[in-house]
Amino acid sequence: MANSVKLEIITPSKMFYRGYVELVIVTTLEGDEGFMAGHSWACKLLDIGELWIQEEGAAKDEFRVAAVAGGFIDVRDSIIIYTDAVEWSEDIDMERVLSEKAKAEDWLTHHQEDADPNDVLKAKIAISKAITRSHVAEGGYRRKH
Repeated sequence: MANSVKLEIITPSKMFYRGYVELVIVTTLEGDEGFMAGHSWACKLLDIGELWIQEEGAAKDEFRVAAVAGGFIDVRDSIIIYTDAVEWSEDIDMERVLSEKAKAEDWLTHHQEDADPNDVLKAKIAISKAITRSHVAEGGYRRKH
């Protein structure tokens, strides 16, 4: 069995996950990065993206997948992920995701030219979150490609 490391995923409202894992893959601002037991210390900003967790004792190709709305990862003797929002694939409501994406796209189509740049950025972030959530709901981008 491979070495494992304690992982905690914390949101402002709850402890989302606590357990021992063999591998964590997150989307940082530089791209996808993986962390395992014994990894050198790191603290990295997370982008909107997929979170892949290989739990202790899981088969080599068995992962739990979640959508993460940014945040940061702190890697030391344990791994802690702080994020405003995270959602397991099985908990994603695709109808809601598609509706939110369509609203943001419609808003951009009709307001991008005359809108406040912050509002444009918020709409683009909403679209990015919706795309990530839809990929995660379908099993994750990595599994599809």
